[in-house]
Amino acid sequence: MTGHTAAKPSDVEDLGPATVPWTSSYHLKSRSIDQGFLIQVAWPPAPITPGQTFAVVYVLDGNHAFAIAAQVARALQSGPFPLPPTLVVGIGYHFETLEERARWGTLRVRDFTPCPDALFEAQYAGGPGACGGAAAFLEFIETEVKPFVASRFPVDPSDQTLTGASLGGLFALYARFTAPRAFQRYVAISPALYWGERKLFQLEADLAEKAKDLPVHLYLAAGGLEEAHDAKQKFVSNLYELEARLRARAYPGLDMSLRIFEGETHMSVYFGVLARGLGAVFGGYRDMHDWSRWLERA
Repeated sequence: MTGHTAAKPSDVEDLGPATVPWTSSYHLKSRSIDQGFLIQVAWPPAPITPGQTFAVVYVLDGNHAFAIAAQVARALQSGPFPLPPTLVVGIGYHFETLEERARWGTLRVRDFTPCPDALFEAQYAGGPGACGGAAAFLEFIETEVKPFVASRFPVDPSDQTLTGASLGGLFALYARFTAPRAFQRYVAISPALYWGERKLFQLEADLAEKAKDLPVHLYLAAGGLEEAHDAKQKFVSNLYELEARLRARAYPGLDMSLRIFEGETHMSVYFGVLARGLGAVFGGYRDMHDWSRWLERA
């Protein structure tokens, strides 16, 4: 090109696929579920001191969400309301071929749902075991994933967090209402509370008959546009109803936040909300008023 001097090519070395640093991944073949799982672990990029233990954040839909969650948790560990030194563990599926990868949606329906759903079964091809495997999946996490992680990393078993979105959010609340001691913190984003004729509301009521307290840090969120996208699933109004029910129980140990993020859809809300959710359940910011107070002190 006239008047332009071409730049000399730089020395380039092909380093292969981009990866998230300070991470490892494992193929864990479940003993209880006929399935190979992908377990990914991210640790803080700092030396581990003798006797140190890590809080653990377990991330459902790890194939998609692990890298995002790992970087979010690392950022929050150096923020104004820092997380403690934290491991992020993604729970996903081990795929070796594109054909196997195509089963991702089917597998998460199987594992994240507590019961069958008539609407799902009418719209999608399934069969025995197509959904309703939440109990088996929770047992897999408790008896296989957690011990596996603890065998390789110094974890704090009393500081465990579970995060999930959509059906993953449904599963997170299922774990909360059926296995109260499994996790101490939960981030449930756009939970599919419509599933199985609102089975989760029944499970919440069953727990309330037995429990005098619900000592947990719980963050609930959804996108403001989700209700309009599919009014039958009622992502927003169902979430408000669940919050109202839990508030009415007057559990002394319940630390709960609910946020609806205007302008966000079912597919966009997770990426911006995960940081807010983790910050909230670890005792950090819950809304912009908290940030204002921090800025005043700075």
